[in-house]
Amino acid sequence: MNSRTKLLDAAMKLVWERGVEATSPNMVLAASGVGQGSLYHHFGSKAAWAEAAIAAHAADLTAETDALFSAHPTGVEQLRAYLTKSRPALDGCRLGRLAFDPEVRANPALRAPISAYFERLRALLRPAVRATAVTDIEGAVEAICAVVQGGYVTSRLSDDPAALERACRGLLALLRIDH
Repeated sequence: MNSRTKLLDAAMKLVWERGVEATSPNMVLAASGVGQGSLYHHFGSKAAWAEAAIAAHAADLTAETDALFSAHPTGVEQLRAYLTKSRPALDGCRLGRLAFDPEVRANPALRAPISAYFERLRALLRPAVRATAVTDIEGAVEAICAVVQGGYVTSRLSDDPAALERACRGLLALLRIDH
């Protein structure tokens, strides 16, 4: 594995665990095992490696979500699969939890891959929701995003990974989709 990959992997792990603001270049260096010169050779600033880490998380999550939706032929099956998929509830969403990070909020380049992921998710959810009896498509799409993101928060606060699962099951019931 080359030094850039090691740095990016370390930054991704630390950004997910700690956020951008709480992650220092020294932490990335220590976690990657590469020298300081490599960090600034591959990434000229903290914002550069943070953006690369967030973009990599967004790309991974987008690919996973695209694969999940494409693996199910109907909208109802897609919604069921999305809302029942296994998630690391206590770890939080790799992207959603960054919405509260002050450095991310202050930097449009750091927010861009997060926004792009959620726009892609909404684009996948819209046709799936149209396959249900729901008439407020946009409201339902936002509710789905909010339930999943809120489920991460309530799971973490209560130290109960099942809270996210219960929230998603409840939404399936409200959408009148058997799980």
